[in-house]
Amino acid sequence: MSNWKIREIELPLRFSWAISRSSCDVKKNLIVEYNSNSVLGLGEVAFNSRYGESLELIKEQFAKFISLCPRSLTTLADLEPVFKKADVCSSLRFGIESAFIHNMAHVADMSVAQIIGANTLSKVKTSFSVPIMDPAKVESFIADNRLERFSALKLKVGAESDIEFLKQVEKFYKGPLRIDANEGWKDPDQVMKLFEGPLRNFNIEFLEQPFSSDSHAEYLALKPISPVEIIADESITNGDVNRDLANQFHGINIKLMKSGSYFKALNQLRSARELGLKTMVGCMVETSLGINSAINIAYGVDYLDLDGFLLLEKDPFNYLYEDGGQVFLAHLH
Repeated sequence: MSNWKIREIELPLRFSWAISRSSCDVKKNLIVEYNSNSVLGLGEVAFNSRYGESLELIKEQFAKFISLCPRSLTTLADLEPVFKKADVCSSLRFGIESAFIHNMAHVADMSVAQIIGANTLSKVKTSFSVPIMDPAKVESFIADNRLERFSALKLKVGAESDIEFLKQVEKFYKGPLRIDANEGWKDPDQVMKLFEGPLRNFNIEFLEQPFSSDSHAEYLALKPISPVEIIADESITNGDVNRDLANQFHGINIKLMKSGSYFKALNQLRSARELGLKTMVGCMVETSLGINSAINIAYGVDYLDLDGFLLLEKDPFNYLYEDGGQVFLAHLH
């Protein structure tokens, strides 16, 4: 006999989270609970309006999932026909799969990595994300948050003050910068003017998703002339990683909330490597439950952006801790 539940959690943020298309001070996620064999498995749903997801949609789809789900589940394969009938969105699909697998891991006394066929990591080195902000606040933000301990900063851009913002970060932080436009820039000319002009001597590691996901011609034009790697985020959700994507980008940012499954994400990463693409594992604003899940697919990737739980005023789970810019599994502390 199995029992499913979903509950909403409110997550106040340590600072205003502003990207090119939105801003917020509180994030609302959901937690899926799967209780079977008197063991509780949890999964996080960090939904994103960019992909047509909302709190109401998640609750509606979960109710449909429950109505279709058999009372007794034996394997993961039992969930697949239910997912198709209920037509659940990616973030909810992952939350459900994650809760089921976490329950399975407890019952079988195995790690999640063993169940999904991945290599285990006990720590990862993450970048830290800096939201769009008034350039005058950059110096104090870097100092107050001791950002020098992180090996890279990921900077959200897409505002009129982008150039001055980036100049201030470069002035007060000496490590590599990762620029994330979240589809907020317009065309290759704009990018090249920045890189050949005010950003020419900056230590920029890559540029993530400068244009909208349907700007195929723009990406095809930019990739061969860009002085930095171009990484896909919104352009890759739960679809296959193919040659078209490789023609437009140097690498991809895989997030479990977009892929909707551990197994899909691992397949996307494998395909990316076969196509010669750089690989990155990222996250939404999530608790350590979701970030802990992402660590299970992070072995061997080129870039890691798993700081979502560090943006929260208080993490409700404490599965992880951060020290010196590295994220560790809490049970090893």
